[in-house]
Amino acid sequence: MASYTLRERDGSGRVIAVYSSGGGRATTENGTAHSKAGKRRSNWRRLLSDVFLPEGYPSTVSSDYLQYQIWNALQAFCSSLAGLFASRAVLQGHGVGNASASATNAIFLTVLQDVFSRLTTIVAGYYLGTSLYPEAKTYRLLADILNDAAIICDTLSPHLAHISFSFTYPFFAPASDSSLRIVALCMSGAFRALCGAVAGGSKAALTVHFATAGERPGDVGDLSAKDGSKETVLALLGMLCGSVVLHYVHSAQTTYLVLFGLIFCHLAANVIAVRVIAMRAFNRQRASIAWNAFRESLEEDGNVTGKSGVPSYTAVARREYIFPNPAQISSPSHDRTTRVYCSFGVPFSTISGPKTRSKGAWSIYASTGPEMPHRMTDEQVATCLKLFADEKYVLWYTASGASTAQLPSLAIVLKDGHGPHDHLKAWAHAHEVARLSRGRRPSTFDAQLIVVRDALARISRMFPSFLDAARTAGWKTEEGALVGGSPVTITVDTLQADGIFVLEDKKTI
Repeated sequence: MASYTLRERDGSGRVIAVYSSGGGRATTENGTAHSKAGKRRSNWRRLLSDVFLPEGYPSTVSSDYLQYQIWNALQAFCSSLAGLFASRAVLQGHGVGNASASATNAIFLTVLQDVFSRLTTIVAGYYLGTSLYPEAKTYRLLADILNDAAIICDTLSPHLAHISFSFTYPFFAPASDSSLRIVALCMSGAFRALCGAVAGGSKAALTVHFATAGERPGDVGDLSAKDGSKETVLALLGMLCGSVVLHYVHSAQTTYLVLFGLIFCHLAANVIAVRVIAMRAFNRQRASIAWNAFRESLEEDGNVTGKSGVPSYTAVARREYIFPNPAQISSPSHDRTTRVYCSFGVPFSTISGPKTRSKGAWSIYASTGPEMPHRMTDEQVATCLKLFADEKYVLWYTASGASTAQLPSLAIVLKDGHGPHDHLKAWAHAHEVARLSRGRRPSTFDAQLIVVRDALARISRMFPSFLDAARTAGWKTEEGALVGGSPVTITVDTLQADGIFVLEDKKTI
């Protein structure tokens, strides 16, 4: 007689029932799948877990999910409580309780505030859209700072109606009906719109991180829905508690004392929540920290030693700055005299110099004085392209005038068909150029060529070992966050002696 054994598991991979041949069924710690399903779900802990935690928790989320959610819940509660003070102040400013107040004026102010809010949303999406995913942690905290700024503007708005501003001393004076209140409300709408635009993009990036960095792949939609449920409950709790607090807080001094206490707790919880996130994809800052640690374990000429390695993503997260400069190439010593800046995914004219039209035609630059950007000759451009013929990027010093000749500034131009590994190699190449430059820009093209070429030779030896060590440390090297959006790319055609154009072979990543 054939025998079998079946093990039934829930979404998190835990065994909840065992079926064997002969009709036997063994009960596990979690009960059986069918006979005790109603009893299991009646347990309040199990019910809360099913309602507010994603399916398959904890194996379907990253290890930093729970700690982040705890601090995120605290900041959401403080924000909801502080928002009630702002709402009360706005209603007081509109004249609630004042028989002489006009509902029409309140509507006009609301419409004006909404106009500023919608225009700000459009502008924010245009300027910040491609930066939200690579710098998700930065914009996650910035969103709540903007939200607190909007709350402060709303809370101050009724008091600003009695203060006028002038450009002469004493600058502020009492007034019966000042326009500062309108300015405060418009700024509040703009800050809140910026918060919405920034929070939406950064939250989406963090949701993907939480759902894809676990032991098993999670459901992004389910995780997002459960987060929305938690935020709804916390907002309700904040409003209930706020209703009690507002009943006892009336004076301006007490209001501001409680408000700024809540804002301080809100920002502190946000800072801690952002600090516990350990992203596994490289952005520029994380790549710099990991590369510098790897480079310090090698010999000066770049030869790999037996002790070389890349720090884990949790170790790098503890060393991250929340508000970094993405264009800055950081060094282990953090010496300001050796600071180098690098632009990523820029037009080719950033390194070759501006184009000029033929003689007699209008030129972009009317003069060629010492302050005008230097332009590469055709021979120099060809030499530069030949050096990077086998790469999917071109790295060089930026074209600059004589007054900034000593300032090291690099630019990376991407070729068509680039990928995450090309971005990472180009960024590591920029670090090696900065190391060889020692904080000074080579004055001639030949000197620049020597530095860039030697750095490329070293990187070509070190980069494969760096990738292997990064994968061993748990990094997702196939997911690139060094470049946001769709940057400008180039396709190189070289002209041979017989006049035939040849397209560079594309490297498979």
